[in-house]
Amino acid sequence: MAPKSERGVLESIFRELYGGSILTIVYDAYSSAWMLGFAILKKELWRSFGIISNYNFPFQGLCRAAKQVGLDIEKELLNDNLAVIDVFGSKYSVRYEKRNVFYLDSVSPELINPKIDLIYAENIKPMIGGRRVIRLINTLDGAALMLGEMETLKLLNQAIARRSKDMPDSILILPINKDVVSQKFIGWVAGVSDYVIVASTKLDEGFEEKMYLVKSPEEGFTSTVYRMWITGDKSPERLKVKKIGDGKPQE
Repeated sequence: MAPKSERGVLESIFRELYGGSILTIVYDAYSSAWMLGFAILKKELWRSFGIISNYNFPFQGLCRAAKQVGLDIEKELLNDNLAVIDVFGSKYSVRYEKRNVFYLDSVSPELINPKIDLIYAENIKPMIGGRRVIRLINTLDGAALMLGEMETLKLLNQAIARRSKDMPDSILILPINKDVVSQKFIGWVAGVSDYVIVASTKLDEGFEEKMYLVKSPEEGFTSTVYRMWITGDKSPERLKVKKIGDGKPQE
């Protein structure tokens, strides 16, 4: 059972993330839902080994983003609880000598998956032990911008197939900024996902954000609507949600 200090908003969304599942988080340009992937990772590290594939920032930017929900990436790297595959740093030659941060010698759609597989086999798997693995691609739209949408979908399909064999109980988290990629791209990813969260913001009369859990493998699931907001502290509880409805038709 997770430490009490780590429990809160995520349990309001779903009871448990099943091993071997894929969670997609779709949000818009102004949403705070981009924090959810980091918050889930932070919550799970007490029992899981985390792997972040970074496509969006230089390493220090990734660390700053994660600290918005209290995830100290550098600390977890030193404690062998986390590994970072820094594709952004590899692509743009922004590299840091940090424990458990790994780089590719080159980035191309043809070779990226075999190179990542080699990092998994030689560097990451020996650290995992008997822990469950939780993988965060930060972010899938960042990968699409770097590699192209169709190439990213092909690579993701290959990665899903590969990890279903060598890490069958791992959880994959896929954040997507819907204002960056096409609806076709989002539709494909949602289709292969077990859980789908959609967040949207409204700016007309003050700022309002809603979050919808639209897909889940839990028995008896119905879509659910939440109001979401953030507080001033830096912890997983910084993200607050309150259920305001479900997907049932109004009588």
